[in-house]
Amino acid sequence: MISSPSPTPVLDVAQFCSPGVVSAAVGVVSIKAEFDVLSRSSAGSAIHRQVFQDGNGYGSIGPHCFAAHVLPFYRYARSMHSAECGRARYKALVPTASVVGDSWRWWPRHLDDAEQLRVVDKVFSAFEVSTPEHPEIDCAQYCFVRPLGIFLAHEGKNRVALFRSRGLTHIPAVVSEDDYPEANRVRVFELSGACLAVLDGRHVEHVRAIHLVRELMEAYGVVIEKIWAPEFADLHCVLTELEDLSSKNSFEPFAADMDKLKLDKDCEEAEVEVTLLDIEAIRLPGYRTFLNAGVALVALLAGVQLTAGRWPDLQLILATASGAVGALLVLPLLPLVRCKVKDLKDGDKMGHFFNIRQSREREARQRIKA
Repeated sequence: MISSPSPTPVLDVAQFCSPGVVSAAVGVVSIKAEFDVLSRSSAGSAIHRQVFQDGNGYGSIGPHCFAAHVLPFYRYARSMHSAECGRARYKALVPTASVVGDSWRWWPRHLDDAEQLRVVDKVFSAFEVSTPEHPEIDCAQYCFVRPLGIFLAHEGKNRVALFRSRGLTHIPAVVSEDDYPEANRVRVFELSGACLAVLDGRHVEHVRAIHLVRELMEAYGVVIEKIWAPEFADLHCVLTELEDLSSKNSFEPFAADMDKLKLDKDCEEAEVEVTLLDIEAIRLPGYRTFLNAGVALVALLAGVQLTAGRWPDLQLILATASGAVGALLVLPLLPLVRCKVKDLKDGDKMGHFFNIRQSREREARQRIKA
């Protein structure tokens, strides 16, 4: 076995994870390697696409995309970790069995034994002259998802299969680290027709292939539940929001904000003073009816004037009738009824909805400041 000529720390995943997590992580890495093999044939590619529908043009799916698909909220955790503390890097020997690679360009069988040895030698040589800040082009660069015991290859994806096939237990690499939410922050709901993950009781995203990472998630401490929590936003609203988000974004996964959905629901259920014309379910007579009523009102008022002082009883009847007709014409224009925002016509609904939403958001900010 070829080894690095200078002392380099060996990353022992067992220092950071429980034995169950380490074992399950190795299983997930093996599953990814099997998918890579499948993607090399037309029949296998069809199976691959059933799980990873947006695989790249090479047939297989990259390590980070793989993680974003199968690990709930990996992309969210990665973005938050990068924003908060940067990405410190260091050199280490990484356990081959824990590295998610991607043999999209070449496989070990494409190289004879001498060529394979030259590649391995180049890997160690590039690693030796590299620094964490300035790795050489042939130096592997891997991302360590420490809580889950998994490494994701960024540069040096193809060589993972080579090291595995030659029985090389460690790969020299420049390593950066990604965080992952604590197990008590994540809940997974395996429901009929959908599998959803919830982070911090607020953010929701689809889980595309829970069967691939079930053992890892359970070993990590995430409980996979069968019934949607009643304190969460309405499940139908959540699924609708996720479907709507899928039409607006060109990447996956994407998350729905249940706090937003709850606030939207409260705003839609709020009652406001409106006119009959604003209510969606009410259909008033056509304009001809109102035109005829207007003509009748004019005629009645004229009759009131003509009967003044001559036929007081008839004048009273005409005045009463004109008042009734006038009320019927004016009533639909007066804000005399209360109605839920969700029952209004689209234009009026949006106006009331945003006013109420802004008001409640201001109240929430004021409570926080207080």
